[in-house]
Amino acid sequence: MKRLEYMTILRQKLVDGGLSNEEINDALEFYEELFLDAGYENEEKTANDLGSPEALAAHILAENGAIVPVKPAADMEDAYDNTNANAQQTPPVNNDYDIAPDNRRKAVVIILIVTAIVWVPTLFGLTAGAIGILIGIAAAIFAIGAAGIGILVSGVVSMFSAPPVGLLLFGTGMFLIGLSVLIMMPVIRGLTALAKKLFNLIIKGFRKIMGTDNAKAVNTNG
Repeated sequence: MKRLEYMTILRQKLVDGGLSNEEINDALEFYEELFLDAGYENEEKTANDLGSPEALAAHILAENGAIVPVKPAADMEDAYDNTNANAQQTPPVNNDYDIAPDNRRKAVVIILIVTAIVWVPTLFGLTAGAIGILIGIAAAIFAIGAAGIGILVSGVVSMFSAPPVGLLLFGTGMFLIGLSVLIMMPVIRGLTALAKKLFNLIIKGFRKIMGTDNAKAVNTNG
């Protein structure tokens, strides 16, 4: 066996034994120098003197406190099966068990039903709170507009008795009415978009739980 082949096998056995790169390099450097000192023409003799690379790797691993990998002996029945060309090979047993998607979906539905007494009131409470906040915002905007209309009317009436005050009130009323309109329109658009998104998320979540999305995809592809 030549130096390159010998050192390649030795390195692989040390790697398989779990030795660190630093320890492997130190060991290989020592035996590499032995080969180089002996010369190219004596590589096979040096390899014979060192013994098999497997035995040398086991010795190095033992010196470094590593566990030498031992290949288990083949069972007689396995040996017989391997020699039989027509023997049926048993597929490896997979111990990584997983729950099927249908079973996971059923489990989620059962959990939702069992815990409904907790999450249903919570969901209704959050929804009611959100609706209350939206009603409060809408009421505040409406109040600004109503106040603007009242001040506008007062300004029109005051123009006959006190024109400066009437003009001031008229301008203030117009400002409040315009402000309420400017605020109301984007708020309405934003609330509408938010309601649509929440509705779509809820529908999509229920479809995902019930598996209707998968069934729809299958029907479309079919």
